[in-house]
Amino acid sequence: MSKVTSLMMTDAFARFQPLQGPGYSVLKPDGTTDTDLLLPLMFHRDRAIDVPGRRVLDAGKPDGLNVRMVEYTDIPGGLADEHGTVLVAEREKGTQLFLMWVSRTAALHLKGRTPEKVNVHFLFHPPTYRECYTESTYWTGTCGIDGKDRYCVDSGFKGQQPYVQLGERYLCTGDTGFRAVAQHLLASDRLEPNVIYVVPVASTRGGNFDDLLTAEALARAVQDVIIFASRKIAGSPDVDGFVDFGEVMLSGYSHSGDRVEKLLLTVSDTPFFRRHLSQINLFDPNLDEKDARIRLVRFKALLEKAALWKKKINRDARIFVYTSYGDHQQAMLGSDLKLESPTVVNLDTVDWSVDRSGARPSKRAKGARPRGSGVEAYDHDRTVGLVHIPVAFFRHWLEDKLDNPSGWDQATRDSGHGHGWILRTLMSHALSHAAPSWFGAQRGFKAATPIEKSRPERPVLPDG
Repeated sequence: MSKVTSLMMTDAFARFQPLQGPGYSVLKPDGTTDTDLLLPLMFHRDRAIDVPGRRVLDAGKPDGLNVRMVEYTDIPGGLADEHGTVLVAEREKGTQLFLMWVSRTAALHLKGRTPEKVNVHFLFHPPTYRECYTESTYWTGTCGIDGKDRYCVDSGFKGQQPYVQLGERYLCTGDTGFRAVAQHLLASDRLEPNVIYVVPVASTRGGNFDDLLTAEALARAVQDVIIFASRKIAGSPDVDGFVDFGEVMLSGYSHSGDRVEKLLLTVSDTPFFRRHLSQINLFDPNLDEKDARIRLVRFKALLEKAALWKKKINRDARIFVYTSYGDHQQAMLGSDLKLESPTVVNLDTVDWSVDRSGARPSKRAKGARPRGSGVEAYDHDRTVGLVHIPVAFFRHWLEDKLDNPSGWDQATRDSGHGHGWILRTLMSHALSHAAPSWFGAQRGFKAATPIEKSRPERPVLPDG
């Protein structure tokens, strides 16, 4: 790819570490990580994490979900020493704060001076429009207000640093965090991930990632990540200027789907789109909050660009969409992405699991609605996928709102709400469908073993 000018990242650990609040202190003062926060619920035999199978929907499973509660120590080979490294970097302009997790396999590539083999996964968080963000200094400020309807107080932001917590939630931890590091490690039960997972933290007033949403700008940011991680992991101060890198994955969640949309609208036959960008994941994207018609029009335009990218520029590209909107799943099935033979599961006729009270939800409860039908489909080689789980399936689709009294109560096994569950659980499903290059050594390999000797295989989740 062409060379680009690098806006060098600097180490932000010294400023970031003291700003971490209770329950979010992933980085200890000595620079090591708290593995109980990095991998929440993972090192406790009485707790576990949801992991979907290669297919998410199954009429023969409770609630129609092919999702298992997996204890970290159940994964063959043992993962106790695979927790990787967390780094915090800062740039001077635009999107300034970057949290990143470097997997052990990626670290070995950096130490071996082979950065062109390292893959980078960027996740864009939704816009920071809440008062606790807009009234706080980016990114070091403390929230000092109660917020509208006491949002800042009830959410635990008052007196804390909201941007710091935001980054750590999307990295790994927090009561309603998304456990993304754990999901990367559980994407395969045989192979370790080869990835630097990056959570850039943006402010809405500062552009909401606008400085990252062209091929050139994103390539520059990826190079900054590779150079910074090389210096920190491998102690290589001589790494500078242009470096090549492996593949890039982009994930958008909720309203940040419009960040992926903006990038895709610039798609063209350039080295970044042709050789580096390999996968796009959209987790319950919402491209317009107020107008469902506009939201659908924009989503269809996004799919057109995605299909152009895959059909004309990078035939190996992968695209996975997880949505609660019925019109979105219809648009996917009718798009040029060529999904085949959709599986439709009636979520009202499957066996229902108990709710948090220990009772099965009643279809006759006041205000109860049908859960609806789930839809899942893939193209011929499973490089494009769709999972649709309707809003009515969930008891709580969004916080503080009882959407369906007879809906699935994910609180019996998870925190947060149904909208968040889609990212909190199904990221590992998208990762399990990544190209083989996103996985490296076999589980349990010794760090001294050259990773070039390992032969990537197609990953398999615990239930096949």
